[in-house]
Amino acid sequence: MKLSLLLPLATLVLWTASAQTSIPIFNPVFQDDTLECNPGSNCGYSGITGWIIGPGTNISKFSTSQYPGAPAEGVFVAAIGNSSVTGSILQTLGATVQANTTYTLRLSIGARSDYSFTGYLASLMAGNVTVASNHSATPVGGSFITDTIVYNSGATPAQLGQPLQIIVKSVGTGQVNVGGASLTYAPE
Repeated sequence: MKLSLLLPLATLVLWTASAQTSIPIFNPVFQDDTLECNPGSNCGYSGITGWIIGPGTNISKFSTSQYPGAPAEGVFVAAIGNSSVTGSILQTLGATVQANTTYTLRLSIGARSDYSFTGYLASLMAGNVTVASNHSATPVGGSFITDTIVYNSGATPAQLGQPLQIIVKSVGTGQVNVGGASLTYAPE
């Protein structure tokens, strides 16, 4: 495991529970892409393996200038949005909505210390319909915090059998960084 995983994953570790089962997410900590550049504000690539990206979005490897606790080799993030456009990441998963199931999406949300954080909207979707969303995590510049989004499907969910999707959008003309994503389910 790369040390750069530790910063964003540190906020995700505490949620593990034995009754929950993980749903696979492709490239959940954004390290499947190789960035040969030195960590910093100019180390990025337009594209994120496994994710559909919107404008103003890239994979970045940031340094201690952006995240003071970052390891020497940098911390990988999905950098969403910039000073002129909003951005987004989207992934359709291999799992589908089941009845009487609770889904828990956890995202490591970061704010660079050297750039504006103007907010985000994170959603769990099924068949292109939002089933749960949140935007309340507000990290202090240079840090990550965990946003948790819970969806209880109930006995007869309208989206039964539809594929689950994760989407995160930036809001305003700042940037939101996502350091990691996990999704679990627990039958009721």
